[in-house]
Amino acid sequence: MTEEFIIFETAKLLKEKGFDWKCERTIDCNEIIRKYDYPQSMSCCTEINGELVEFLCPTLYVVQKWLREAKNIHICIYNCACGYGYEISKADNGTHIASSTYKGTNDGGEWDAYEEALEAGIQEALKLI
Repeated sequence: MTEEFIIFETAKLLKEKGFDWKCERTIDCNEIIRKYDYPQSMSCCTEINGELVEFLCPTLYVVQKWLREAKNIHICIYNCACGYGYEISKADNGTHIASSTYKGTNDGGEWDAYEEALEAGIQEALKLI
């Protein structure tokens, strides 16, 4: 089993939404993930001409946990005959916020992999903040 890390687009959204948990990895605009021996904060990330080009790169699970604990947003991944989808709700009471019905990339409107659906759900949740 391998750890699944977020993509660059998600890393940028996380920065915009205030993600500040320390990470052992960063990701740059070329989707290159760099590993450090000790956790990094956003202050370590590279800037060029005052614009960030490198961001913290947590695992999908860490972001899912951060959304739950820091933003009260729960992302639930489900599977069906068409593949995987997501439901977004409030973490404290289960109130429905959004779902992925027919938003996926496969012919059935879902995603072929659990991690793809989770990444899409995370991006959607970040846009709602």
